[in-house]
Parts: sequence; C-alpha cells; structure tokens
Amino acid sequence: MSGGDGNHSGSLPSVGMYLDEQPVTTIDGNLDIHIYDIERVEVLNGPQGTLYGASSESGTIRIITNKPDLSGFSAAYDVGGLFLQRQVHDIIQDYVVNNGDPLADSLSIPGWPGSLWLTDQQRVDRDSAVFGEFSYDILKNLTATAGARYYTYDNTLQGFYGFNANYNSHEGTATCFTPFVPFHGAPCQDLNGRTTGSGTSPKVNLTYKFDSDRMIYATYAKGFRPGGVNRNGGGSLPPYQPDFLTSYEIGWKTTWDENRLRFNGAFFVEYWKNFQFAYLGPNALTIIANAGNARILGMESDVQYAVTQGLTLSSSFSLLQPKLTQEYCDNPTQCGTPGYESYAPAGQQLPVTPKFKADATARYTFALSDAYKANLQASVFHVGSRTADLRYVAAAALGKEPAYTTADFSAGLEKNKMTAELYVSNAFDKRAVLDRYAECDVTSCGQIAIYSLPNQPRTIGVKFGEKF
Repeated sequence: MSGGDGNHSGSLPSVGMYLDEQPVTTIDGNLDIHIYDIERVEVLNGPQGTLYGASSESGTIRIITNKPDLSGFSAAYDVGGLFLQRQVHDIIQDYVVNNGDPLADSLSIPGWPGSLWLTDQQRVDRDSAVFGEFSYDILKNLTATAGARYYTYDNTLQGFYGFNANYNSHEGTATCFTPFVPFHGAPCQDLNGRTTGSGTSPKVNLTYKFDSDRMIYATYAKGFRPGGVNRNGGGSLPPYQPDFLTSYEIGWKTTWDENRLRFNGAFFVEYWKNFQFAYLGPNALTIIANAGNARILGMESDVQYAVTQGLTLSSSFSLLQPKLTQEYCDNPTQCGTPGYESYAPAGQQLPVTPKFKADATARYTFALSDAYKANLQASVFHVGSRTADLRYVAAAALGKEPAYTTADFSAGLEKNKMTAELYVSNAFDKRAVLDRYAECDVTSCGQIAIYSLPNQPRTIGVKFGEKF
C-alpha cells in the first residue's frame, strides 16, 4: 500500500487514514498523528471507497484508540449513513529577495516589497456521500456482503500566483483578470477554477469458512479519487478528472496448530482507469494529468509462527507487476518525436512502485525475574528497485531508485505497567533513496539537477512508557 502523494494544489492521497471513525486525510496529505493510547492499527488493502470514500482508492489505514471500560454496557451498529465534508486550505508562499541589495519595487509583487513570487490561494474541497453495506448468510458457512456509496464532489481553487508583470509575463499580474480585484493580500486574481462530479463506488464479497480457523474469500471493489483544478496557466489547463481503481481479489485467512501458526495471502488484479499523474511544469508548478489506464497484477502473503511461548517469527512479502496498458502522450502531434518529455509507452512500469517488497521479524520475550520481563527484537526490510517517473525521458534522466535493505534492533524491559526500550533503527546505516526528482524537466532545462530523498540514517535511542 502506498499513496502519500498529497500536494496543496494536487491530487489527494490514494490511501485514506481514519482515527477511529473520523477521516484525517486532508488536502495536504494524511495528518502526522502522535500515536499513543492505541488499541490497534488496521490496514485494509485494496479499494475501500464504499465505506471510507475518496482517497481510500488503494486502501485505508485505521488507527483505533483504546476505549473506556464501561462494565455492563454494550452496543452495536449497522454500517451505513451520510457523509458531508468541507475542507478549506489557505495557501501562502512568499519568496523574498533580500541579499543586501533588495529587489526593486518595479519587480516586486505590488504591495509586497521585495517579493519576487507570491502564492496567495484558497482551495476548498466539498464532498458528500450516502453509503451502506449489508451481509447475508447464504449458508451457515457462506456469507455474501454487498455495499455501495453514491458520492458528489465540488472542488475549487482560486487566488493569485506568479510574478510582477515587469519580471515575467506568463504568470502573475500580467495574467490577472480585469478589472483587478484584490484577493486576500494579493493585488489581483489570476486563478479561479472549479470541477464537479458524482459517481458510485460498489463492493461485493463472498466468504466461505471451512471452520472457525480457515476461510477463503473473493472480493470485487471499486475506489476513486475526485478531480481537481490545475493552477498552471491561470486555470486555463483543463481540470484533472477523477480516477478509479477496480480490484478483483481472491485470498485466504487461516490459523493452524492450535493458533500458533497464522498464514494469510491473496492474489489480485487491479485496473486503474484515467489515473492521476503529477509532474512539474513551468516554474516548477505541479501539473496533474490523467495518464490513461494501467494494470497491477499482484500477490501478497504474511505468516506468523509462535515457535515457543516466548519466540515469535513473522514475515510478509508482495509481488507486483504495475504497468501502463496504453500509451501516454499529452500532445498527439508530438508522440513520435524523439526526446519528447510527456510520453510513456504502453508497458512502462508505474513510478515509485517496487515489484518486490518483503520484511521479517523475530521477537523473543522472557522473564528475568518475578518482577521484570524482557524482550529482544530484530527486523529486516527489503524494498525493490523503482522508477522515479512515468515519462520515458524523465525516468531515464533520473535513473532507477535502487533496491535497499535495512535492519532494526531493540531490547526492552517491563515492570508492572512501565516499559523501557533501547532501539537501533537502520542499524547498518544503509543510505537508501526513497524518492528522486528534479525541479525542472529535461526538455525545458537540458542538464537537470537531481534531488534524492534519503531514508533516516542510523538512529540510536531510548524510549520510556507507562500504561495506566
């Protein structure tokens, strides 16, 4: 599951996040939640749009907090209801030139002395939905579940971005709507875009239980992300349209050997229609294009085995074949031109997505005395190589993001409800590339400066905690 691709003027993330029943997926990405007093974290793979709506296109993460223990009280609920949400994001970016020789007023944004560039915008995303899901026991061990969500969205982006007309005639005061009308603190508006839409997100599931420990299932589901406004060209570029992920999955969930062994897995195929692809356009402003269709073939599995009362081994992996199923080209007259930037052939691997990922963990807990418990843990993580961009020329210029393997170790003590832990993250100080990009494309800038986002270096720390 991936999808941390939020941008204040771009697509919403493709993975939703919930804190209990409250969505915390925002315009600018998922919130960085301080995790404490947590009962569990649920990872729901595949499209979850029926119950969790937009941005749950490829999955949902649910953080479930601990609940008060109200002895003698119980409750139940049926899944279904109405959803209304209005997000407002005010965007201010002010680039000031002040190197001992202040920028001339004639080149500054009017009313903003020394400012070469100003972004002063407001983005409003409005979402509403009605949804429901029900289950029916066809047989005592065969259950059918069906659900649907009808949704609407209405998204706007307006305000000002750009330069003084004396500095640049392509964005800013030179392209403002006339007559000039101030927007917040900006001198005028050169952007006022809107996009609306509606649709239905269905889900159907069949579950067959051999017994209380073993079951197989088949699921059909469809997820979506709403469309939005492209700000380049004062909103003259067409809005980007919604994209849809349709998934077909068969899988199994089993426990064996008196619940000492858990073995789960799934095979799936996903069809990504009209998928939203972000890249940097003129002046390093993000453009969202609908890059056509793609297909992801995949398998994933996880296993956990309690070797002894104190020793637990666990591992998981995923195999993916993510690729375009049709040619992408934003200008049909240029598709055959060698070196054309906005082009990707059918069969191109989707960016940022490794074909193979795996992890393994060993944890040993034991008693040091009647008062103290101890634990030792070792984990290893592997991520396969990835492409940095969908477009053929840009992907070649940026190069592959190489595969990497990291390891974490920890040792802890527990007494009563207090814990102390010594940990080493990325113990061998592996310098991995998590993302790779350039601030300008090859066609516009020729030789480009490549930026690599590294992982966290070796980190050694101590954590203390108490439960009460």
